[in-house]
Amino acid sequence: MDWGYEGSTRRRTCMLMVTHACNLNCTYCYESHKKNVYMDTNLAKEIISREAQFVHDSDQFDEMEIDFMGGEPLMNFPLIKDVVEWLETGVIPVPWICFASTNGTLLTDEIKAWLREHKDSINLGASYDGTGQMQSTNRGTDKYNVDLEFFREVWPHQPLHMTISKETLPTLAEGVLDMQKLGYNVEAALAEGIDWTIEDALIFRKQLCILKDAYLKNPALTPFNRLSRFVVVYDLPATEKIQDKWCGTGKYMATYDIDGQKYGCHMFTPLVLGKEKALLSDAVEWDAPESKADDYCKSCVLRSFCPTCPGFNYKLRGHLAVRDKRWCPVILAEAITSCEFQVELIANMDKLDEKDAQHGQAALQAYKVLRHLDIATSRSPYTI
Repeated sequence: MDWGYEGSTRRRTCMLMVTHACNLNCTYCYESHKKNVYMDTNLAKEIISREAQFVHDSDQFDEMEIDFMGGEPLMNFPLIKDVVEWLETGVIPVPWICFASTNGTLLTDEIKAWLREHKDSINLGASYDGTGQMQSTNRGTDKYNVDLEFFREVWPHQPLHMTISKETLPTLAEGVLDMQKLGYNVEAALAEGIDWTIEDALIFRKQLCILKDAYLKNPALTPFNRLSRFVVVYDLPATEKIQDKWCGTGKYMATYDIDGQKYGCHMFTPLVLGKEKALLSDAVEWDAPESKADDYCKSCVLRSFCPTCPGFNYKLRGHLAVRDKRWCPVILAEAITSCEFQVELIANMDKLDEKDAQHGQAALQAYKVLRHLDIATSRSPYTI
């Protein structure tokens, strides 16, 4: 069983905010300060050169990833093209790869031809939200005719990224299975800043159960990420374990805005927060416990399974560590269903490798704790 790419702490991510502009208006978009502004190509090269030298001289990193971010990054395709071709001449002293996430609506035949030619230097990830109706609902437009076959052809292992909104939640299983039956890999995330309720959690549970049953019935389908994550729960108050960040913000990642200012990640830039509230990377002690641990969550059995984003925490609640408590019932629904799926899946496997055994043992131990909780009646922080 492929449980998904876990990432490497030896890779430095250099994110470039190549534009604040976007051609769509997605309902769940968190970028509140879009403008028709663009990064200069020469500035992008200066930043990359400086970051590459940092990686070269560091004992912490071996390689680097250059992420082109917006807005919609393909609105500054000339910069992307110039930078990638410049990198291919061997101008930096460390191994590198480029990446960009795109809504896919700006891909012309000319751009696609160039991307095919340079596919070993840059990966493109499509952000696509399911069926045509789901895409239209989330994107605020009927312009959803994206050439998904191009993405599968050129980068077959790169998953489509689906954002689950409150409006598309009831058709989540249909959207995921439609894409997977066409041969696409899919990963999904719940939209942030949404008023998720217990009723939504019960809908989420129902949709996850449909997917769970489909994957158990058809092993040819690859389980999507909401059911295959490693499930870790604690049956003790466990104040001895500090809650940690889920990402490399400020540690493995540096983000540079269009003017070259450095931020922990894109969530702290003027595009997201506005110029007055943007938080420069050097202004934050990213590893300080108070930047990571929410006291409300320290007794919760799901405190390590529950995702937390310091950027969204800061944008929506003014503190890096304070989590969105509206997540609680939907995360409980995901944890319970993931346990059930993983235990049943692994029990039916003929051969287990080390990761299979780890997932199965963790899921079984977690379920012994979670079976005492009820999505409709239990209240966070979840304890037993």
